[in-house]
Amino acid sequence: MRALLTGLGSWGMQWYEKLTLRDDIILAGAVDLNTQLWKTGNADCRFYADAREAMDAIKPDFVLNATPPNVHRLINDLAFDRNIPVLCDKPIADNHDDVIHIVSRAANGQKLMIAENYRYAPQSRRVKDCLIQKQVGTINEIHMLFRRCHHIDNYHMSMEHPMLMDVGIHHLDMLRYFTESEAKSVYAKFHTPPDSWYSGYSNAELRITMRNGIKVIYKGSLDADVCETGWYGRWDFIGETGTLRFEPEDGEANESGNAVLDSFIDYVRHGTIPETHISDNFKTYGIAQAAMRSFNERGEIIL
Repeated sequence: MRALLTGLGSWGMQWYEKLTLRDDIILAGAVDLNTQLWKTGNADCRFYADAREAMDAIKPDFVLNATPPNVHRLINDLAFDRNIPVLCDKPIADNHDDVIHIVSRAANGQKLMIAENYRYAPQSRRVKDCLIQKQVGTINEIHMLFRRCHHIDNYHMSMEHPMLMDVGIHHLDMLRYFTESEAKSVYAKFHTPPDSWYSGYSNAELRITMRNGIKVIYKGSLDADVCETGWYGRWDFIGETGTLRFEPEDGEANESGNAVLDSFIDYVRHGTIPETHISDNFKTYGIAQAAMRSFNERGEIIL
């Protein structure tokens, strides 16, 4: 399959490396306005500054959209106009209007999967197996902690909700995956310490009740200078007969990226709906949206 990669920033470069190592994918082209990011050494890959020109010239089998969230709508629309399937990085977009637009277009027959990779990691699969087997009985509560000292000089610095929409969105998707349930209610608080390098809310506290009754306490920070966790965070699943702690290393992230690609290729070739199809990922976005509403309205949001 011939792929077109849009965006060669920090995440785009990771996708670039994954795509070039695949036997079942030819990276036919890549797009970025910054020509200094164009790489050599891949004879199959042509570089472009214009996504429209690249799509028309290459006619790829799919587009991998690794642009910043504020560009997702533009790139997805260009692909949809040409009936090209899209694998798009999370979050769906950076504002609600763009999210609704993208979801609407996908509902009209365009193939779109969100690359929400944390649930695809082998360690996440193993934990899910433990939960299914009820190794600590029925789960009543989940406590989740995420702490990182994350310095990165890109669009994250100006996001209104970098903690929630860049990293927390992963954890909310994992929460839905682990519990096999949707959120019933959300109460949220956000803040930014005075010495933070983020202009938006770098810290998040959420209290979520799932429809199956599980109570969730979530705390996340992007500017924690001590006691850091891995990117997957630390999870305590409190059950009837004990507590299951999940605090994985980040080393299996490459495997999760390839698992996302495997699922997407199966979707494009055979029509098998992937776990993080846009129709499912929109539910993850819905929890994040409810959290922002809770903060703005200073109260619990019932979904």
